[in-house]
Amino acid sequence: IVNSGSGCLFQPASDDYSYVLTAKHVLEDNNKITRQTLNDAHDVIPEKLEIIGSPFIHEDTNKDAAIFKVKRVSDIESLLRDDSLEYNSEKYFLSGHPLSRIDNDYSFRDNKLELTQPKEYGYIEATLGVPALHHEVIGQSGGGIIKIEDSCFLLAGIQKKMTTTDDTESLGRIEFAPLSFFDEIINSNPIELSPLYPPYIVSFSNLTKEIFELDNFLAKKDLIHNQLLNIASNLCADFSPEKILELFGDSLLVHNCNPSLINHKALWVSFLELTTINQLHTDNKLTYDELKDLSKKRRLILVDTDKWTKRLEDIYRSDLSDVEKGGSVIVCATREKSTSLVEVSSDVLEFNIAVPRDDMNISNTIQDPFRDLRLINIYKFQDHIIRNADAFLNASGTNIKEILKNETRNIL
Repeated sequence: IVNSGSGCLFQPASDDYSYVLTAKHVLEDNNKITRQTLNDAHDVIPEKLEIIGSPFIHEDTNKDAAIFKVKRVSDIESLLRDDSLEYNSEKYFLSGHPLSRIDNDYSFRDNKLELTQPKEYGYIEATLGVPALHHEVIGQSGGGIIKIEDSCFLLAGIQKKMTTTDDTESLGRIEFAPLSFFDEIINSNPIELSPLYPPYIVSFSNLTKEIFELDNFLAKKDLIHNQLLNIASNLCADFSPEKILELFGDSLLVHNCNPSLINHKALWVSFLELTTINQLHTDNKLTYDELKDLSKKRRLILVDTDKWTKRLEDIYRSDLSDVEKGGSVIVCATREKSTSLVEVSSDVLEFNIAVPRDDMNISNTIQDPFRDLRLINIYKFQDHIIRNADAFLNASGTNIKEILKNETRNIL
């Protein structure tokens, strides 16, 4: 709740603060931001957010957008930016705190929304799933336009106003400011404000504690994990998702994947794991310039699913043009931390995949895509360690790296 309107929490590329994105017209001389949450017992927990400095407003009087910096709020990184702006989709919602519910202990409401058309100055018009009158929507100004995906939430923009007054139309049309308006505010204040990307996009160091979880593994788990974590931590100074995106871009996503998922945490946890594995198996420190060549042997790709084998045909329609014969296509799934099937055999692929070669974006050096390329889940590395626990019984701080290297050679 921002004054008598709404706002949307978003975590930018900073470890020091979070944002509340809102509309300029809800600002007051003495701004107040309150977050409402429900605990496990469904009790309402109000929390006054600590505002840092003055709000940053868009310089263009035609663009109703403002950003508050607030004291860092945890656990909001699952909300990513939506740059796809998918029209005629049924996945969008207007979220906020309408004044019609202001007397309720819990005033939050969401309305189903469908994007319909672009408007003047860059605004976007959308239709409420159930038409509402102005007095039913007032107070939701500044609220988030949220798209719900299976593995995350995407923020498309911030509510501005109803498109027309009640006496003109009763179609339930609203207008909202896309994230480009807020990018413009940030670009005008580059020292004070950070981009609208999660902190791990600018530094892998935010992800080191989430790699190689080795669930259900007991023997020497901490020793193995600490060794891999040490390798990963040493890589963080030279590599970042931001720089890696300059090399690979959307080619890290499976065919037909929403391009907004390029910022998904699952992708970058897996990329850090794969880079760590590559470093484990070489005596020389990896460099940024080597990543492109390494991808010819081990190519990572993200699929948005709860079971990676559901997307086999899309995988073979993806951009695999730089993977050489004998290389591996390594898959990470957004909603699958482990799997019983860590590699698909060439016979199974050949029998089940009905994708003509002409529809595959693969190297012309590949004669048989199902036999010349291995298809592996990123979890295979951890799975191999867990299944071969006996090999690590005599591991110690002095030999663990060598044992790991020998036991996982050519696993991926």
